[in-house]
Amino acid sequence: MKAILFALVPVAFILLSSEVLWRKKIVKGERARKFIHILAGVWMAFWPFYLPFDGIFVLGSAALTLLLYSRRNHLFEAIYAVKRRTYGEIFFALTIIVCAYFGTEPWIFTVSLLILSLADGGAAVVGRYAGITNQYLIFGNKNLRKSIAGTVAFLLLAYVSVGVGWFLGGAEVMQANIIITWLILPIGATVLENISPFGLDNLITPVFATILLSSLL
Repeated sequence: MKAILFALVPVAFILLSSEVLWRKKIVKGERARKFIHILAGVWMAFWPFYLPFDGIFVLGSAALTLLLYSRRNHLFEAIYAVKRRTYGEIFFALTIIVCAYFGTEPWIFTVSLLILSLADGGAAVVGRYAGITNQYLIFGNKNLRKSIAGTVAFLLLAYVSVGVGWFLGGAEVMQANIIITWLILPIGATVLENISPFGLDNLITPVFATILLSSLL
C-alpha cells in the first residue's frame, strides 16, 4: 500500500497543480499539458523499481479509465487546453499498460517512459521556443508540423534516456548490442515521433523501445 501511495501521490500533485495553475492563467495551453507530460512521465518511468509490473498494469488501466472519463466530462481542463486535435493523454495511459504487459526488466520500462516523457516533452518545449524559424512539414501535412530544433532535442534526450537505462541495469545488454541500442533505437524513435499524428507518438515510440529492447534479452 505504501508503494502505491508513493507512486500515485506525486502524480496526483502534478495533475492538481497544473489544473490550479491553468485556472489561474499562470500556465496556459501547451505548457500546461507538457508540465504534466514531463513531470508525471519521468516519475512513472521509475515505478518498476518499487512496483511489480502487474501492479503498474492495473494503475495504467485505472489511469486510462480516469482519462476517458475526464475527456468526456472535462475533469482536468489543463490536459485539453490546446486547439489542435490530439489524443495524446489516452495514448500515454495505453503506453503504461502496454509497456507493463510486455515488461521484462525495470530498466526497459524506464527507457521507454523516459523517451515518452523526457524526450517527447522536452522536444515540444524546445520546438515551441527555438523552433519557430526552422519548421518543416511531414508529408506536407499541416498537422505534422515539426522543427529542426525540436527534432534534435528529441534525439539528444532519447540518448539521455538510453543512458539512464545503461546505469540502471541495461549495461550488459546494451554493450552486446551497441548498434541497436545506441543507433537504431534513438534514431528510430525520432523518426516515429516525427511521422505520428494526433499524439500517436505517445504510444508508438515507447512501445517501439520496449519491444526492441525486450527482443535483445
